[in-house]
Amino acid sequence: MLLILPGLLTFDFAAAEEPGLRELTSEELERYEFDVEEVPATVKDLSLGQRYSLDTQRTETMDLIARRLGVLNLKGDKSDLKVLQNLVDRKAIGRDDVRGLQSLGIVFGDVLVNEYGLSWVSYEDDVGTSKALRWKKTENYVFPVTLFSKRVQFKEKINMTGVFEEIGAEVEGFIAYEAARPVFK
Repeated sequence: MLLILPGLLTFDFAAAEEPGLRELTSEELERYEFDVEEVPATVKDLSLGQRYSLDTQRTETMDLIARRLGVLNLKGDKSDLKVLQNLVDRKAIGRDDVRGLQSLGIVFGDVLVNEYGLSWVSYEDDVGTSKALRWKKTENYVFPVTLFSKRVQFKEKINMTGVFEEIGAEVEGFIAYEAARPVFK
């Protein structure tokens, strides 16, 4: 049984016909640009705790490399990619070992630091706080810590050299863009 009481249910037809309000077609709705207030990210030097966390995870990865591959030291350059790939190929880090995969991302990030002159920073936005790599004092960032855990989550194969070349191309793009930017004094 449906009961409608007069006066309790009203619709303002005049407001619906206001000239500023109109119905969008599905095509217009797909292309519509909503006003979004962007909150800028906060970037700082790593805290003592963040540096300790990176160092601890580096040590865990280096211990794993020594135990599983017999490699005692990494060089910090592109030659380390073969060692890291070997670790992945031997399945030394489980697909569900998020910390291990993120530790691998840290060691991979260290290669990027040494090859491209990036530096570790703390990057905080509306999603949370992350450890990121930054090129000089620009707004150009790479997020290597979660790089491999996300790839595994989406069932992508990890190809260290391919990922390195992909990120390297992006970093070289940062560098070229920043070099071409006019400097205002």
